[in-house]
Amino acid sequence: MAQEIKDLLAILGSRYVAYYPTLASVTGSPKAALMLGHAMYMTRVVMEKQPVRAGWFWKTSAEWKQATGLTVRELETARRTLVTAGVLSEERRGMPAKLWFRVNLDELAKGLCEMANTAYRPWSWDDRVLKTLLGKPVMFYAPLAWIADSALAGLYASLLVRKLRQALGRGEVDKGGWFSSPVFDGLNNLQYGRRMLTNSRAKLVDSGMVDEIRENRMQSTLLTRLNLTEMLTSLRRKIGPQANEFHSLQDPTNLFAGSCKQELLKTRNKSCPNRESRVAGSANQELPEARNKSFPFRETSSAVSATFSYKEINTPYLPPHKRVEGEMVAFQGKEKPDCSSNPATLIFPEGLLPQEKQAAITILAGSHDPQLLLDELAGQMVDGHVTKALGYLRALRQKQLSGAFQPECAYKVAAARQRKAELLKQREGLSQAPDTRTPPDEARRHVAALRQRLWGKT
Repeated sequence: MAQEIKDLLAILGSRYVAYYPTLASVTGSPKAALMLGHAMYMTRVVMEKQPVRAGWFWKTSAEWKQATGLTVRELETARRTLVTAGVLSEERRGMPAKLWFRVNLDELAKGLCEMANTAYRPWSWDDRVLKTLLGKPVMFYAPLAWIADSALAGLYASLLVRKLRQALGRGEVDKGGWFSSPVFDGLNNLQYGRRMLTNSRAKLVDSGMVDEIRENRMQSTLLTRLNLTEMLTSLRRKIGPQANEFHSLQDPTNLFAGSCKQELLKTRNKSCPNRESRVAGSANQELPEARNKSFPFRETSSAVSATFSYKEINTPYLPPHKRVEGEMVAFQGKEKPDCSSNPATLIFPEGLLPQEKQAAITILAGSHDPQLLLDELAGQMVDGHVTKALGYLRALRQKQLSGAFQPECAYKVAAARQRKAELLKQREGLSQAPDTRTPPDEARRHVAALRQRLWGKT
């Protein structure tokens, strides 16, 4: 059994999430506490590696799900809980936008002190009082949540793995692998409700990871046995190559070996010497040069439409009646208007302020086709891909200067504008045409005469 536990820990790896039961009491939700524990780790890593970020980091929903085992709906609920409690801040930044997070450590310290009914202490990672209030964490292994199909069940399975190791050290495991696991331990160590704990135990039993029995005596005790062989088989089947980067050994070839030995990296945490301290991908990213001093962490990426080079995307759209032998003709029978010399003839996207229009004219100065850039901007704004119109237009202008600009929406916008102009022209022609309708009084007289003739015949 000891060898099976070593193999299990080797497959799980050292990429775990620290779950603090105290945070479940502060936030009122174990799932929110699980997300907050990982966010605290990320905030600390970013503050150490890149202090200029002030603890801000970004993660996608897939990365959160991989790290915590929570579903998308559970993540949204946990985020709302943490933001409402004031311990987590989130902002959308960059183009395309990413969701950035930061733990409000002072608010977290305030919540811990209020729960313990002690005087407020500013947050410090080395404060012994705050460490005592935070308590000891439970190491949560996300792969156990993957095979149990539940984050709470995976967290309870992680607790059982720890209790099994402790029971083996004390010699409290019988030959069949049974050890004592009272219900109140799960309630106290994880801050679960009774229904949460019952559902988690049921999921583990149904998945075949855990067996449970009760001793036949006056004060019966719940006995638990981990089916390590079943867990190893499920983990080897569940953890694929895409997960090895996050939850696996340094050498993937040893993943399915009989005896898996993991080389420990240099220890950074004295209280947990076997923890592998790696930096997540978002912490390794280099910060771009800030263009806006009031918003220094905004990503200054280029326009999305200016980076596409696929033929089917770059092919301009025109109606069938504008196509001549497979070629696209934007203005059939007319020369393309030259708007570079007369800014008054430019057609700006809807929603731009007068000051923004003047700034756009300055940006487009010297362009051989400024209307094409404005049409591209208008199309992207309609699709909701642009939040800063002038910055996007500036990026398009730079692409045009470098010769890498490929329009994506401009031709559609121009064709729609031309169709609208044609419809307006047709309506004006109809309004100016002579009215050939019969006057109402004369029509009534004709109807009365017709009725009289018909009545006379009858």
